[in-house]
Amino acid sequence: MMQLTLVQLDNYGPWTVTPEPKKEALLQKLQADIYSKLQDMFMQKKSLLFMMRQDNMIAVTNGMAGDDHRRIIQEVNSTFPVTVSMSAASAQTAYEAQRIATEALVSQGGAKHGKRKGALKFSGTNEGIVQMAHIDVDNITHHTDNNVYASYSKVVEAQSELTKELVKKGALVFFMGGDNFISPSNGVSKEGFENIFSEISERIGVSFKAGVGTAKTSEDAVALASIALKEVRKGTKERIIFKN
Repeated sequence: MMQLTLVQLDNYGPWTVTPEPKKEALLQKLQADIYSKLQDMFMQKKSLLFMMRQDNMIAVTNGMAGDDHRRIIQEVNSTFPVTVSMSAASAQTAYEAQRIATEALVSQGGAKHGKRKGALKFSGTNEGIVQMAHIDVDNITHHTDNNVYASYSKVVEAQSELTKELVKKGALVFFMGGDNFISPSNGVSKEGFENIFSEISERIGVSFKAGVGTAKTSEDAVALASIALKEVRKGTKERIIFKN
């Protein structure tokens, strides 16, 4: 089982334009500061937080209890001018867990509900095994050295294709900078990754390599995935290596 936590800024859209539209640079800085604070606190519990639409984030939180989430909410909400709410749920796949968590949080009021502040819905199992894949786009440096925006566009295209294909397997995909993606991917086999990478390569002309780790926490699973990916990068014939 994978436990995912949806983190959502409360009533953020209306806040950004009340009483007048706030400066975009300040909003970007605020979002970055909130993310940094949250990441620090989740990291202390061996969990990993992923950015989505800036005001929405997802953390893989196996091993974290409801009280752990409550403490993070209280700390963040006492620090910033906007508040966050959270919803944690567990399921066999990452996609299903986030779907359940989303529905639970909406039951407390939607993202623009003016009265929702610091809500917490917790229905996680607080246990189970996490599978995380660290995925690389091959040879992106070549594109970067020739046309940096073209390389950026290719990475965006790769993420779009990975998202479209991996979600069919119940996995999520998050961009981590450079040419790197992390995929909470419980239930996706080596053959499953190979088939997805092959199909995408045929469509958009890029290839991938990946390390996949399994552990009791997302931090440990990603660490194993990164070790596995390093082995792939050394030139082994394997394009995907699993470690547990």
